[in-house]
Amino acid sequence: MSIEIITNSTQLKNTSSTEGMRALLAQSSTDHFFQSPEFFEFIEPVKGYQPILLIAKNDAGEVEGSLLGAFQSDGGPVKSWLSRRLIVWGGPMVSETPGVDREQVATRLLQALKKEAKGNAIYIEFRNYFNTEILRKAFETCGFTFRPHLNFLVSLDDEEAVQKRMSSNRRRQIRTSLSAGATIEEPKSEEEVRALYEILEDLYKTKVKKPLPSFELFRQFWASPNGKTFVVKYGDKVMGGSAGPVYRDKIIYQWYVCGDNGSVKGVHSSVLATWAQIDYGLKNGYQLFDFMGAGKPEEEYGVREFKARFGGEEVNYGRYERILNPLLYQIGKLGLKIYHKVK
Repeated sequence: MSIEIITNSTQLKNTSSTEGMRALLAQSSTDHFFQSPEFFEFIEPVKGYQPILLIAKNDAGEVEGSLLGAFQSDGGPVKSWLSRRLIVWGGPMVSETPGVDREQVATRLLQALKKEAKGNAIYIEFRNYFNTEILRKAFETCGFTFRPHLNFLVSLDDEEAVQKRMSSNRRRQIRTSLSAGATIEEPKSEEEVRALYEILEDLYKTKVKKPLPSFELFRQFWASPNGKTFVVKYGDKVMGGSAGPVYRDKIIYQWYVCGDNGSVKGVHSSVLATWAQIDYGLKNGYQLFDFMGAGKPEEEYGVREFKARFGGEEVNYGRYERILNPLLYQIGKLGLKIYHKVK
């Protein structure tokens, strides 16, 4: 078995393995956006992200597995150096063809990923978007630790069923927000996307206290055919919104949501921004709305309650983590705590 490594879009376009990767996704029961060639091209232009794709091929040159992640870092020289990480959303993808040793393919991909990450990342984190139990032994063999992590998935079967599963309070907030004069729109200009981003910036500085990616990511959500952005407006003012990728006719994701809640009586901007994505998915034939995470089950997390009231199925696919440099990992965690206190 050989592992092909791709680190830029030119390589991606020129390799014959891309079609094999697409075929792998097409026959997979767990395919999704973040392990697709489309995600590689989507994230590559965004500052702070550097994608890396590993493709496993058998002796006949057939693609049996793939693994796509992105190196990330934030801030200035020191903070950037201490925040180096490799994030993988929902991988690896391994062939479900009878006769393929899935554990062996996954192990080879994970071993190759660790090798590429050494010296370039302080830790590797897998954010699972499907049940990875069948691959758990491969992860453990490669030194990864499983951590429980929740998520909510909303089945987009039909609007009546979706609304019935939502809490009565959520349905009321959507009605009253629209009755009060709020509107849901796709941004008409980059300035409206920037207004949404500024609300998110304030939210992340004052409450979330985690790094927010550069504006380029939100420009991609707006400009790319693989992204979707909505803004909640009251008159001409942007009050909030939501943004995330879309994957073929299958999944619409909520990567970010925010709202200037409480500034206008009766308008629940965050609720309306979430409903905008669900409603779009319903009207355009998508199968699933993915909230992309709801925190650790053992920790209180207000956002989890917000998401739970939209009636999705709670799942615990968890995450896998492999710390590559324990000393820098601890220094980075301490430095981040100090940074937030100072801010």
